[in-house]
Amino acid sequence: MHTQEEVIKAYESYYNMVWKICLTQLGNEHDAYDAVQETFMRFIKCAKKLCGEEHKKAWLIRTAVNYCRDVMKSSWKKKRADMEGVCLGAVIADGSLGDESREVINALMELPDKYRIILYLYYYEGYTLKEISHILKVNDSTLRSRFAAAKKMMKEYLENE
Repeated sequence: MHTQEEVIKAYESYYNMVWKICLTQLGNEHDAYDAVQETFMRFIKCAKKLCGEEHKKAWLIRTAVNYCRDVMKSSWKKKRADMEGVCLGAVIADGSLGDESREVINALMELPDKYRIILYLYYYEGYTLKEISHILKVNDSTLRSRFAAAKKMMKEYLENE
């Protein structure tokens, strides 16, 4: 178990990042808040000590992504209609996006999640492909192929818009 100080520090440091990842994965603000809460609850209950800030950050990303994937696979999520229609562009960039950036965010949201998370971590969080491969526990060559495919899909989507 982590100390109260460790939990507070992790929450203050990584809340926005985890929330944006969950929002990117789930596409719904309310589900994202639930996923963030669950991610930090799992952090609180985590028995192993995470050595270093980068390890803690990677653990939170991996846990958030796994939880979001579980939510997306659930029968409840598949049967539920998304009534909110949240504009992710404004939320992700804290309301400071121009029309061009909104198009990019909308294109990102059209990608399947296995591609979307790679682009998000690479472009928005600044991770290298090697780091993303380690965080997502995906083979390096597989990740590079997905990254190339994701960039190609984004380009095609943006050209068609």
